[in-house]
Amino acid sequence: MQHRKLSNTGIEVSAIGLGCAQLGSSKTEYAVNLVRRALELGVNYFDTARGYWDSEIKLGLGLKGNREKVYISTKTGSRTKEEAWRSIQESLERLQIEYLDNCHLHGLGGDKDIEKRLGPGGALEALVEARDKGLVRHIGCTSHRSSVLVKALKRFAFEIILVPMNIVEREPLKELIPLCESKGVGVTIMKPVATGLLPAQLALKWLLNQAISTAVPGATTLEEVEENSLVGHLDDLTLTAEEKRQVARLVHQLEHVRCRICGECEPCPVGIPIGITLGTDVMYDHYRTMGPDTFKAFPWSVERVKNNVEQRKQVISAIRSCNDCGECEKKCPYDLPIIKMLRNLVEPMEDMLRIWREQLGIG
Repeated sequence: MQHRKLSNTGIEVSAIGLGCAQLGSSKTEYAVNLVRRALELGVNYFDTARGYWDSEIKLGLGLKGNREKVYISTKTGSRTKEEAWRSIQESLERLQIEYLDNCHLHGLGGDKDIEKRLGPGGALEALVEARDKGLVRHIGCTSHRSSVLVKALKRFAFEIILVPMNIVEREPLKELIPLCESKGVGVTIMKPVATGLLPAQLALKWLLNQAISTAVPGATTLEEVEENSLVGHLDDLTLTAEEKRQVARLVHQLEHVRCRICGECEPCPVGIPIGITLGTDVMYDHYRTMGPDTFKAFPWSVERVKNNVEQRKQVISAIRSCNDCGECEKKCPYDLPIIKMLRNLVEPMEDMLRIWREQLGIG
């Protein structure tokens, strides 16, 4: 496995890490096996979050006995200092470790959110104190919007950032990554295969030609763990002429159908959570990537499904209530056919509910 410096942190991380959001979807034994397979393949950087259901618990079990060989990055979505302290303690307990290698402020939003979390009494104060006490070694931040991270980096000396980037979503290359290079900030990448829309090997190979430290693709199966991880073992990352043509074709095909979760289209007048639904719906991505038959056979976490069923019913209902006002499409900077994209999700989402009802008796 190729290793890269996580900029000024002094850490050397595997070029391909493991994004752990999907661990929350499956039964514990299945998730633990995914983590252990990643370890066998040389992965040493694991990205999780307090908000990823029970993935911290499963990750902790999978990494047991290997603490000094790995780097664990988690996140807190807390806004206040008190809430963030509680989140840090819970993460340590769930992961069964004594310190976090990194803790991110999770999903920074606009100016008001930055002010709240980075200002007096905000979550950042807890992270700084935790670092002073040795509970957290490095402090980072994440956002789906490069512009937000640029503002955050100008407010505080964050050491690591996590941002979406892939063949289609290239905004970080314009300002954010050059800023990180100048400040010595480690760059880690989420959504590297655009939640399954891109061919993993090509997408990850393209990314490793950029100025990043590690990409953290999620994985639902052992095969995906292997396919992703083995890109980090390539001796030559140079894109062939055919691969460059394929990259160009993918950009052309997806640039006007891939949601960047920028939030510009929201709020929706009828309450559709547009960005989450189109850009980062983990459970739907399982369905789309696996296909109905494999989705049906997956070893689902019953608690995770129970939680998702009610949320999904609400999303379907909201989409059905769309009155074609078109406000979202007027505001979308990427000219996405948002209304059509949302309506196209109703049938597969209802099939997801049918499968869970028949297989698990839920919903």
